[in-house]
Amino acid sequence: MKSTLQNTVRLLPQRLAQQSAELTASEQTLAQTLGSDYPHAVLESATALAARTGTSTSTVVRLFAKLGYASYAEVQREARGEVTALLQTAAQRAPVTLGTRRSVRECLDDALLQDQYNLQATREGLDAAAFEAMAQLLAREGPGRVFVLAQLNSAPVSAWLALHLNMCRPGVQELDVGAIQPIDQLLWVGPQDVLLVFSISLYSSGTTELAQRFRAAGGQVLAITDSPAAPLVPLAHYWLQVRTANASPFHSYTAAFFLCNALVSAVAQLRHASLPETLARRDALWQEFEHQLIRPQQRTAAGARRGRPRKP
Repeated sequence: MKSTLQNTVRLLPQRLAQQSAELTASEQTLAQTLGSDYPHAVLESATALAARTGTSTSTVVRLFAKLGYASYAEVQREARGEVTALLQTAAQRAPVTLGTRRSVRECLDDALLQDQYNLQATREGLDAAAFEAMAQLLAREGPGRVFVLAQLNSAPVSAWLALHLNMCRPGVQELDVGAIQPIDQLLWVGPQDVLLVFSISLYSSGTTELAQRFRAAGGQVLAITDSPAAPLVPLAHYWLQVRTANASPFHSYTAAFFLCNALVSAVAQLRHASLPETLARRDALWQEFEHQLIRPQQRTAAGARRGRPRKP
């Protein structure tokens, strides 16, 4: 089901197909080149694109306006995002994203536009049934545990998710955090346990192997990844896809945070009967320990008192 809060994300090929009957002859010529060489065709300037297709710059500008783009720069931002999504490493993406002479202000605008696209595309492409099943497993009452595992670059997202799931339910643990290594933690895995794995390309064989062993031990495997072709997908009982395209050489994790935020919200809702009391206990714990902490200004004041000469 589509959200009422946003429009369907349509890339250039989809827009061309939808409005092909309304294009002039010169625009049709341009559209054929764009359709056969997207997204690379629009990485060059509007003038170069016009010269290559035997049309004019005004035809290029008019076509994209007709397709609903605010500017040619917006088309190029979309194209750069699509190209970077196809390339695995930051080194491969750098020539595409850094090859144009963008200003610092354009970097700001590009990042906003790309993350807006990532958020919309992630929501529009979301498997609602898989999302609901994952939320139900994460919120499940009983003795089962939830393990959260991530590759290096995904670690901040998994840490945020584990922190907030722990406020909603017991038995949440990040794998590879603490003294016990992930392999040893597999020793006690059972059918009530859940493993939530993040995997964004490049994909780690170690992460895949651990998920495989977790499933073989009887646990439920949930995955959040950036592609249906990710090695984790065949191993997962349920999986969700996030968009990570960016206007820089590095993956964007904005949509991943959005998806985790949605999962936490769903788990909190499913455990609404016990959550207020749990959070109240957490507040009490924090208040108790904050009273015991020595704040920097307190240390300074204490030191000043110690250094003061005693009154006779």
